[in-house]
Amino acid sequence: MIQQQSPAPQPMPKMVAFVLTHRLPCAVLMLVMLMSVVWLPLFSQGLAPFLLLVATMIGLTIHMFVPAVVALVTFGGGLIFASHVSAITAIAVMLITGFAFVPGLIVFVAYGLLPMVGALFMMRPNGVKQSAEWLALGLGCMSFIALAIAAMMHDVGMKEWVNQLLAPMFEGVEQQITANGQIVAGDHEAAQMLEQGREMMVAILPGLMAFGIWLTWWSNLVFARHFASKYGFYQGDTATLLTLRFGKPIAYVFLVLLLLMNFTGAGDLQYIASNAAILTGGMLAMQGVAVGHSWLKAKGMMLSIAMMYLMLLIWSVMIIPFVIIGLLDIWFDYRRKIPVVGG
Repeated sequence: MIQQQSPAPQPMPKMVAFVLTHRLPCAVLMLVMLMSVVWLPLFSQGLAPFLLLVATMIGLTIHMFVPAVVALVTFGGGLIFASHVSAITAIAVMLITGFAFVPGLIVFVAYGLLPMVGALFMMRPNGVKQSAEWLALGLGCMSFIALAIAAMMHDVGMKEWVNQLLAPMFEGVEQQITANGQIVAGDHEAAQMLEQGREMMVAILPGLMAFGIWLTWWSNLVFARHFASKYGFYQGDTATLLTLRFGKPIAYVFLVLLLLMNFTGAGDLQYIASNAAILTGGMLAMQGVAVGHSWLKAKGMMLSIAMMYLMLLIWSVMIIPFVIIGLLDIWFDYRRKIPVVGG
């Protein structure tokens, strides 16, 4: 019986190998990528608005790949090497921001420490699940602690602080539908819709941002694993993402959060619970997507897989069935009888 062998590692480009194996060049790369959201739009000033928007989006995309760099040097050089690179970058950020401690701390923890530890969990058995859980826990705690500190510093509740943050976004629209502080005739419906949209955004913004950052950071780890495997410096779990399956603790946490959402008052506890439920529910939805992808792939329904992801992209309410599937899969293991597939 012939066994399928994994492809031989490819030689890494010398410049890439040099940057990833030397602390100072790697820290410079990390710093340039971090600051791309600033320097790229700055250098694009004077261009057409569309080109400026494109430059901003490119800068944001480059910025979001910083955790992948940290994961790569963790895979190849270990925790100590990656810690040195992250610390050098954090110190440089502090110097650039006029010796401000908080930006440097955020860079070291969010862009350095969390991806480092997530990469270490990724290399363990069942690393897909463990890395996802660790990142969710770390990013969730960091987000809600930062929100609580900001609210306390301004002596308001968490929800009110988020409301104050979003207020400038709605001021321009409100001015267009009001005159001398009064709603223009015929615009009552528009004003009502605007207020409902504002309330909804305030209610879900922290959880939605935490989920978005978690998904981005975790995708970075998966990309880094693929890159490191391609060039032969990754040693650890290589299971496909379709094997993602959280344990019962995640399910119980999600159910408890739903109870807290509905049986607590309108204070900070209810606000934290509802937004933590968004993050946890998003994780369960990813498990549900893995179940759906596995089943459709086993049936050879490749077009349906593309349609599934398209519907998730354009119709946000479609995430709810996948949350339910992911939650039930924890107990019923729907993929148990599905043939093992990749992709």
